[in-house]
Amino acid sequence: MKLWLVRRFGWKNKAAATSAAPAHASGRPMSMESLEHIVRNRVRMFLRHTWLVSILGSLVLGGGLWTAFYFMTAPTVMRIAAGPSGSANVELVQVLTQKLAGERDKVRLHLVATGGPKESAEALRDDKADLAILPSTVGNSPDWPVVAIMRQNVMALIVPAPPVSPAKKEASAPEKKEVSAPEKKEKAGKGAKAAKSTAAKTAKHGKSAKSDKSTKTAKSEDAKAGNDSSNDTDTADANAANKLDKVAKLIGHRIGIVTGSVATRDLLNIVLNHYGVATGQVQVSLIDPKDLAAAVKADRVDAIFVAGSATGQAISDAVAATSQNGQAPSFIAIDQADGIAKRIPAFDSADIDAGTFGGNPPSPDDSLKSLSFPEYLVARKSFSHEAIGTLAKLIYSSRLALAAGMPGEIKIEAPSTDKDAAVLVHPGALAYLNDDQKSFFDKYGDDIFYGLLIFPIFGSAIAGMASYFHNNGRTRRLRLLQRLLDLVRKAHAAPSLEVLDQMQVDLDHLVVAIIHQTEREEYDQAVQMSFSLAIDQVRFAIAARRTILVEHGGSESKTGAKAAAA
Repeated sequence: MKLWLVRRFGWKNKAAATSAAPAHASGRPMSMESLEHIVRNRVRMFLRHTWLVSILGSLVLGGGLWTAFYFMTAPTVMRIAAGPSGSANVELVQVLTQKLAGERDKVRLHLVATGGPKESAEALRDDKADLAILPSTVGNSPDWPVVAIMRQNVMALIVPAPPVSPAKKEASAPEKKEVSAPEKKEKAGKGAKAAKSTAAKTAKHGKSAKSDKSTKTAKSEDAKAGNDSSNDTDTADANAANKLDKVAKLIGHRIGIVTGSVATRDLLNIVLNHYGVATGQVQVSLIDPKDLAAAVKADRVDAIFVAGSATGQAISDAVAATSQNGQAPSFIAIDQADGIAKRIPAFDSADIDAGTFGGNPPSPDDSLKSLSFPEYLVARKSFSHEAIGTLAKLIYSSRLALAAGMPGEIKIEAPSTDKDAAVLVHPGALAYLNDDQKSFFDKYGDDIFYGLLIFPIFGSAIAGMASYFHNNGRTRRLRLLQRLLDLVRKAHAAPSLEVLDQMQVDLDHLVVAIIHQTEREEYDQAVQMSFSLAIDQVRFAIAARRTILVEHGGSESKTGAKAAAA
């Protein structure tokens, strides 16, 4: 369009400056046929440089192939949400990211740090993340397709070991003096002499007094023994009654939730509410793992609530912090775990073996009943199945190395692939677990086959379109010839010289159009001869009619003008 405007206005300025130019040439616009003719000529001139075209074509082809190869081999970046900061989930993502980066796989993980499982679920829902590590107890996590089970978490209610007072220490460990053998003999002799003198004095008082004293002494000793035994029994009963060994006994006590683990206030409320302990009947506080030991020594908590892997760092550190003076803490069993699991499908009952939390002294000292819940790696339903399948393959094939990188924290398991399973498995992970991953030809073999069948149809369609355009060109050629023949007929009946001049202009335009059409469709010699004869015939008709009008002195012109006016 710019070229057309430049040529048009350039011609107008040139016509205004040159008075010798014909009047009809100054206002003649550049036709679209002329513009197309110019462009076509430029393209043909460019194509004549074979080497330049070959080099440019090779560069374009190489660039296209490199671009296709880059996008096909570029790693898929997956955003994975995990939190809170410093938790085992964040460390797991970091270990997994390093593992994938070291092996140069087609998958790259990008950590999206969140404040906890709820925030991770929101990031997944708001499309801010592609994957997330979520426990089964958070929101609608079972609705998200599962890629892998990262570990099984258990709950632990820990009662700190009682502190030992200094007075008890002194009473339990009195100092005893050793007595030598000569001193023992000397004391024995003195005792015998004292016994003889006492016996002599006693004989003076008589047998009656002697019997009365012995009776009173026996009674006093029996009374003292009875009082001591009753006091010990009452103390034992009081200690047993005050011991925190049941969830229901937590009423009125202080419970500390260890942060940084998967333990939350909601999980604690589920357990307490099941046993009839209202939220307002206990005092709940959040304790940082670093401050746990100090809180226990300062007697600021009566029980600790922590959750995580049974052999993980969170529970092990909590057990160590609640141990005092070589005494292991005690544990409150969730003895109704089976009932809770039936009421809430997100949970399952678990039997924790003795010594699972520690071995010296064993913690727990006996089998402990508790609740467990899995930690899932979930993904968005709309994410690429192929990419998730690749990630699942990398995770399951590297689970031993991942477990070694985080001892006790990771125990990767495959979810159930049954149709009636409690969770939905992601189609990409399901394809790997069922050995149903497809190769390139498995994926696109049918497309290639049907493409080969359908291609002839497209070929026929292309041929039909080419035939249509060919026929369309023939139609345009016939129209040009018909316009030339019409000019011949009009030239013979032209009423004036002005009309003949306009016919001459029209003939010039037709000649330009015919030349452009000839270059575009490459007419053969017969067609070119037809146009040449038609053009010559128009020119002869115009010249003959012009001669006639000049000889008659323009009389026919005037007559024609009057007729036109009428």
